Amino acid sequence: MYKSFRSLDELFAYLQEDKEWNGAEAAMRNRYPVRFVLFENFADFNEFVSNRPDKIYKFSIDDLTDAEYPDLFPTFTELSTNIEAYITHLPANDYIVFPFSEMSRFYDEKELTSMVRTIKGVEPPEEAQVARTRVYIPIVGMQGKMGQFVNDPQAFVWELKSQDENGVYNLILTQGTTYGVSGLKESYSVVSNLRDWLMLWKQGENVKQNIICTSQSIFANAEKAQPDNAFRYITCSNAYEFLVKGLNLDFGGVANTEGDMDMWEKLALLIDIDNFDFKTFVNERFDAFSINNSDDFIKTWLECDTDFDRWLLSMYFRMIMGGEGYICEALNSCTHLNTSELFSAIATQIFSTAQSDDNINIRRKALAIAGKNGVKITDMAERKIYAKLSAMLSGTPEEKYMATKLMTDYTDSDRRLVIKAYRSGVITFGELQKVYPDFYYYLSRMGVQLEASNNWVIDYFDAYRKAKVCNKEDVVMPLLLDHNKNQSTFQLWLDNFKTVKTLLHNRTDIDLIYWIDGLGVDWVPYISYIIGKHRLENVYLNEVYVARAALPTTTSVNKVKLEELITDGSKLQKIGDLDAFAHENKNYSQYIVDELRIVEEAITKVLQGYNGKKIAFVSDHGLTYMAQYGKGMNLAGVEGEHDGRVAHKTKGNAVSDDKYVVLEDGKTLCALTPDSLTSKTPTGHGAHGGATPEEVLVPVIIVSSQENASVYSAELMSNEIEGTNPVVRIRIKGVTSIDLPTIEYNNVTYNLNKDSGDIFVSERLNLVDTATKVTLHIANYTQTFTIMISTGAKEEDLFADF
Repeated sequence: MYKSFRSLDELFAYLQEDKEWNGAEAAMRNRYPVRFVLFENFADFNEFVSNRPDKIYKFSIDDLTDAEYPDLFPTFTELSTNIEAYITHLPANDYIVFPFSEMSRFYDEKELTSMVRTIKGVEPPEEAQVARTRVYIPIVGMQGKMGQFVNDPQAFVWELKSQDENGVYNLILTQGTTYGVSGLKESYSVVSNLRDWLMLWKQGENVKQNIICTSQSIFANAEKAQPDNAFRYITCSNAYEFLVKGLNLDFGGVANTEGDMDMWEKLALLIDIDNFDFKTFVNERFDAFSINNSDDFIKTWLECDTDFDRWLLSMYFRMIMGGEGYICEALNSCTHLNTSELFSAIATQIFSTAQSDDNINIRRKALAIAGKNGVKITDMAERKIYAKLSAMLSGTPEEKYMATKLMTDYTDSDRRLVIKAYRSGVITFGELQKVYPDFYYYLSRMGVQLEASNNWVIDYFDAYRKAKVCNKEDVVMPLLLDHNKNQSTFQLWLDNFKTVKTLLHNRTDIDLIYWIDGLGVDWVPYISYIIGKHRLENVYLNEVYVARAALPTTTSVNKVKLEELITDGSKLQKIGDLDAFAHENKNYSQYIVDELRIVEEAITKVLQGYNGKKIAFVSDHGLTYMAQYGKGMNLAGVEGEHDGRVAHKTKGNAVSDDKYVVLEDGKTLCALTPDSLTSKTPTGHGAHGGATPEEVLVPVIIVSSQENASVYSAELMSNEIEGTNPVVRIRIKGVTSIDLPTIEYNNVTYNLNKDSGDIFVSERLNLVDTATKVTLHIANYTQTFTIMISTGAKEEDLFADF
């Protein structure tokens, strides 16, 4: 018998009417006391329970559950049997049996139908029938399932049509866990088993709109409860679903991927739900003010110690970038969150995405940071880069141009390609500064002050370095043959240089001397660059000198002389060994890459442990890589050593020749040219022992914790520049051994070379009549002069004959 009501007052009035029913149906109403009262929401249900008429007692379903097994879900038969037993033993009182629907909703429709049919037909004791006992069973939100009994003449079904649209609860279901999330009880009603669930509704007060239920029994039967008017079911099978679907935490729409579940579980353990904000959480986790761009991401990634932190950071970065951008593309291609895989993806992704300037710059910066942190990519990724860029360098002009934009100094393969591109002219010297700084500074002009007669050394080593890296001896050969034409020309320049021992003799201010075996003058620009990177650590380059080694230019001869500089009884400290490396079998251009690494590691090791003492870096001899291009002279009657750069006469004295120097003993010969005295120097070998400038001339480099306090003054020797001799002469005082003065004229930079005393002379200027300003540059010092240009021609006198 179905009846609906528009208000609780109507319902309560009808309760009394039903209780006092006389006449037709009275016997049946008393015989079958169960009344199913349907509510659309818990607000009406709670008001019904709270405001019920007097002498209607409450009986809670939880009393029918087993206290020792609070999550044991009874079968529908067990529940209906228990309720039937209760009704059949009722005293002559009225009762509300609840929360019936909060258990029965988790039975399927067939089970519920069977249970309701059993309960509706239960008869109480005769005493209770006479007393007109009533049993009210409220059912909340199950109108759909109870609809089949609306027209059942043997079932009393009453329904309150709600005027309140609120009252639908979010029921968040998990399998026995809240995954360690903190602070849930502040915002959620949390129940852990069936008994707690029933107790929640028995009490009925302060139930929060969002309920977390970890009962495994309820979770297993949740599907049976839907659809439902009272609850919105949110079933969470894992930590990700619990955080995102259940707790509605915002992670930027990042989807869960296979294999991430343990990460989500670790994240859940760290979350305090009260005022949780993912961005704030991540920034605090990584002790970062903000992580807003690719640079921030890369730097933070490299500080991560665990896979979890890397996963968390990558998820956060995808969120703030909306999943877009070069780094996100690289992340999406990763299957694991290890550093090698990520940077392999960053390095190679450019070949399968838009090669825009933004993507190229992001890639370049990321790889630069990775390189500084010693991150290695996989061999497969390195081979892919080399193959792709090599193909581009052999392609169209457009492809070659793009290859230069994609080049970096990240791997040895990359570095070899840069050297290859520079050798072939695809990339210019100026472009090297951005692409491969170490290589650029090795090739840079030497910043050292020399006497005018020795200025040729700067040009010579510019040519030597280019010949070495380009694998073309002809670049330097004209200068070598000029200065080493014979023993006389060699001796002429040799006598202009002091030995290391002479330069450092009586230098009591030098605290430590470090020896790099095989370090030649060609390394001065690069070492100056390395030292410059340590300025923030109060390490400054103070002095650079060019000295000469004794002949033959071998370690055995020159090491002894360096050891004589150590007067405190300690041992000469050796760092780096270019000499040993030079004699190994190796391939162009990898040996250039390796040499740069050897020198950088040696200098950096000393400077990283710098203790404020003044240090001198010295060498015993230099190396030549030109000998591998020379011939083997195969001189008779000699025994060679050091790949034929030195030879010793086995009988008698040596005969003079323009190809070698004969030492004072008359028996020792040192090669003046790339041609070796005995057999040919093997390809790929660096050699020493001979008399070429790169073997003989060595640097003395002095650093300290005090920066040079230079005060410059300059004056133009003449402001009139002749077109027939377009050079500028400037007297400059205060120039140190490490200064490299230049002038800028008409937006072109020209070197200044020392002439005599304090006088410096420029390279020949490309004069322009309208350009009358010359600016002197020395480090951060500048001074501008005004010049007048004279072509040197005399104006013809048209009236001379009159």
